[in-house]
Amino acid sequence: MAIKNAYTKQSLEDMIREIQKTLISHNAKKIMFDYDNGKLSGLAFCLELNGRMCNFKLPAKIQECEAILKKQGLYNPSKVDHALRVAWANIRDWIASQMAMIDLNQVKIEEVFLPYLLMGEKTLFEMMEVNSFALPSGE
Repeated sequence: MAIKNAYTKQSLEDMIREIQKTLISHNAKKIMFDYDNGKLSGLAFCLELNGRMCNFKLPAKIQECEAILKKQGLYNPSKVDHALRVAWANIRDWIASQMAMIDLNQVKIEEVFLPYLLMGEKTLFEMMEVNSFALPSGE
């Protein structure tokens, strides 16, 4: 399988600007970024849905991305932050694609981002994963 964006040349800063622009154009109220050892590791944003502010968190799993690139012989250690840029390029493209589907009324915003809905410190997906994919009790 070919890895999308394995050879991206766009700077991380430009990708982040595109992500911000896409989220802002879809009425994001807040956008925050997480860092791990100085490296961009995740994105959190807030959208108002049905009169309620909802927070979402998308991870950028850089180590996992690097492992796949290495396994497929695509990793280039001479490129600064190669895996980081590939991961974020795919997040950028995924967000843009999902928002296009929303714009075309193919899906609702809740359908797309529901797994990433923050329920305290964890996303809905993370809560369900540890509970054998049963819905949380709502308490």
